[in-house]
Amino acid sequence: MTRLMVVVLLFAASAHGAGFRIDTQAGRATGMGGAVSALVEDSSSNYYNPAGLTAQGKGFEVMAGDTLIIPQLKFTGPDGTTTSSVFSVSPPPHAYVRAGLMEELAVGVGFFTGYGASGNWPDGWVGQFKALRSSLQTFNLNVNLAYAPHRRISFGAGVNVVRGTLTIERALDFVDSVGAVQLGGGAWGVGFNGGIRVEVIENLMWFGGAVRGNTDLNFSGAAHFTGVPQEFQSRIYDQAIRGKVQLPLTGQFGLGFKIFDKLKLGLDVTYVNWQSFKELRIEFVENDDLTVPLAKRWFDTASFHIGVEYDVTRSLQARLGFVYDPTPTPSTTLTPDLPDATRIKVAAGVGYQHSSGFFADLGFQFVVLLSQPATSPCVTAAADQCAGGLPGTYSGTAQVLSLSLGFRKTAAPKLNAEEAPPAPEEKKEEPAPAKEEKPAEGQPQQ
Repeated sequence: MTRLMVVVLLFAASAHGAGFRIDTQAGRATGMGGAVSALVEDSSSNYYNPAGLTAQGKGFEVMAGDTLIIPQLKFTGPDGTTTSSVFSVSPPPHAYVRAGLMEELAVGVGFFTGYGASGNWPDGWVGQFKALRSSLQTFNLNVNLAYAPHRRISFGAGVNVVRGTLTIERALDFVDSVGAVQLGGGAWGVGFNGGIRVEVIENLMWFGGAVRGNTDLNFSGAAHFTGVPQEFQSRIYDQAIRGKVQLPLTGQFGLGFKIFDKLKLGLDVTYVNWQSFKELRIEFVENDDLTVPLAKRWFDTASFHIGVEYDVTRSLQARLGFVYDPTPTPSTTLTPDLPDATRIKVAAGVGYQHSSGFFADLGFQFVVLLSQPATSPCVTAAADQCAGGLPGTYSGTAQVLSLSLGFRKTAAPKLNAEEAPPAPEEKKEEPAPAKEEKPAEGQPQQ
């Protein structure tokens, strides 16, 4: 019985170790469905493609904002009973700075939450021994440098310092009573990113590509138990825990088109190397007998993004987007602590730029989580350690609202020699007319 309880506990921690990738890191990109790797030219390039930092030449820009993620998840059991998650809001923030040191050289700094997930199920529900409340967040500080060796091609690269935090709460079944456990931990990691942006056809077509590498997070924290019966307290007690999570490598590649003077189209594909997350070991420092490796067996995914932007006026832009984002979770490892599913996203947004340099971008996405079956026959690889799953179906919706506010100051673009305006013509002074001499008195007039 003791082994069964610990296996279930550890499984809850493992799912949140992978987490969700959050790609709504700016109001403009959110409204365009994230299809901006070839079209991004503002300071949010720090996240979407660092090569875009040189697009505005000399000058500077600051941007800050927040994204509100409001999920409404549902679990339907084999008997048809449906449980909805408790209302919650996740508010991952973002902030960016860009400085163009020269026309072809720029630096940038970004702060964002690259991965995050939360679950909030009602007390006493059928899956309370799998998950009640859980939260994972990673905070990225990303410093980038971009260089354009030619006016139509630029490169960018950066380093990421990542802080990850994890909290989990769930009920424990002691047959004759119910206890609870809380897990909390944190980790630091360092990773790298890079990008390229090419103007393939001048002022008509662009290519963009960005890669963010794997980041290892070595978590350490503590487990806190409550309501443990006397006969189990010699083995199940508060103690330190540790574990390792690898954030996956991601790559985003896309094309941008200028259809008309006022209309731009973005087409992107995002690849995520979720296959690197095969299992997780949460180690109990003081009692290694409680440590059980947990299989996840996630697989790689590719999501597809379409976005358009239309210049209504010089100051006002309207945006639309669409995303197909498949789940990386097989049905055999899908559980309520990370109730994932294939997502369909419909996006819309608006942007405003004032002549003073202040700007605002608002983006909205409505997300539909398609029905995803969960079989979960066993939560560990070893047959003698099978704790049983929670079969059923997950579905739901989510609403995402992203607002970015900022200020930019850019230098006037340099003109080519043939574009330089002609010098004003110098006015030639005409000689003053000769004065007519009057004949002297008494002399005849000629």
